[in-house]
Amino acid sequence: MNTRVANQYDDDYHVDLGPKFEPRTSRFDVDRIMDSIRNFATVSEGLRVLGAAILVVSMSMFLMQGWNDGNDIRRYLMLLTQTGLLAAAGFALSHGLKETKGARLFFGLALISIPANFTILGALLYSVFQWDGALTTYPGYATWTIENIASTGITLAGAMVVLLPITMFCFAIMARHSAKTLSLHFFALNMMLLLPIRSSLAAGTVALLGTLYALQVVRGVIGKDMALKTAEGKFALIALFIPAGIILFRSMYFYQVDSLLIAMLAMAAFMAARQATMFPERSARVALVLEMLSVPFAFIFSLALTNALLPSIPWALVAPVFAVAYSVLAADLVRRTENRNLAAAIGVSISLFVAFSFMFCVAAEPAALTTFLSLIAAGLMVMAGIALGNRTAIIAGILTAIASLAFGAQALVSLVLDSSWIELAVFGACAITLGSILDRHGVAINLRLATWYGALEDRNEEIALDG
Repeated sequence: MNTRVANQYDDDYHVDLGPKFEPRTSRFDVDRIMDSIRNFATVSEGLRVLGAAILVVSMSMFLMQGWNDGNDIRRYLMLLTQTGLLAAAGFALSHGLKETKGARLFFGLALISIPANFTILGALLYSVFQWDGALTTYPGYATWTIENIASTGITLAGAMVVLLPITMFCFAIMARHSAKTLSLHFFALNMMLLLPIRSSLAAGTVALLGTLYALQVVRGVIGKDMALKTAEGKFALIALFIPAGIILFRSMYFYQVDSLLIAMLAMAAFMAARQATMFPERSARVALVLEMLSVPFAFIFSLALTNALLPSIPWALVAPVFAVAYSVLAADLVRRTENRNLAAAIGVSISLFVAFSFMFCVAAEPAALTTFLSLIAAGLMVMAGIALGNRTAIIAGILTAIASLAFGAQALVSLVLDSSWIELAVFGACAITLGSILDRHGVAINLRLATWYGALEDRNEEIALDG
């Protein structure tokens, strides 16, 4: 019994509150129930992942099996039916069992199977029409042909009737408010897979344009729809890059990989990383990692582009092509990075790579034009270093000038001795004109460079103070 004693006017009052309440332990522990729910959720999630993996394997096996019992039109219609069944399974789960996670998984699989459909349609078209004449012998699982050309239009029309509504419905599940926009752009990107081209130049160009187009679409819709920041929304955005990835993979797997294709691939990676680092809600660490990866992307692009153009340009232009390509991409990194140390390192890399490229070219072929262009590059590096207060650029320019004169001075002297007075007069007049231009606009150029560099330094200092 509980007794509460209250003293009032020196009198004692004893109040009986009844038996004390003691809570009994329930037969079902709440924590155990929650653990059971978590276990069931883990098992269900594992089953979903397993089922998705099995379906992906089944689609891959379908593409790699011969299906000798039917022609390729019937073989493609089976793939189209599989895409429709995936969407139907998602619809049945969402409206029948009222279960959304499994339904979204089916719709996601249906969405990524749509580029596979366009890939096969492109292979069927390429067996009839080739714009580049690059038709080769494919493995058995990659051989798709149309015997009756008249059936091409019917197959394409039927596929579009099925794939377009599935695309719109899948995007409506992933991101409802942006479904129409994403569906139209996704369909347009998949249409690139129908182009009957396979050469590295054409495929690399199309893949690069597709990547830039997808990046522009992502940039336009990411800030307008909050649903795109969820896992399903991010998956919908990633799906936009699948067609360009298929084009690159197909060219690299079935055809000879050359420098031009590598350059296109590196540029696509550079632009994708650039766009990711410019998102408003980006992670600082992820942005730093992507900016660091962009440096080798820029170097690979410049080197591969120079190698691809090597057979069609004179040796004297090899170093300028590499120097301009790398300097432009690296300067873009310096301009937008928020890490002061990374910006300084990239600036040093510009000076070193430009200087080394010109010194290598003049050492390999000490011709007069090569030496002259190297001296011009050395002078530009020295002037840029003075204007920006960069000692590395000044030293690199001086070393480039010394190496150019050491290897190519004889070629320059021979050129002067072998030239006529008219040629020397034209050269002198050009030098005077260039000096006049620098005298007239050099101060403005110097001020602009100093202002740009000062603003960059102030921004880096503010970032360092905020950190």
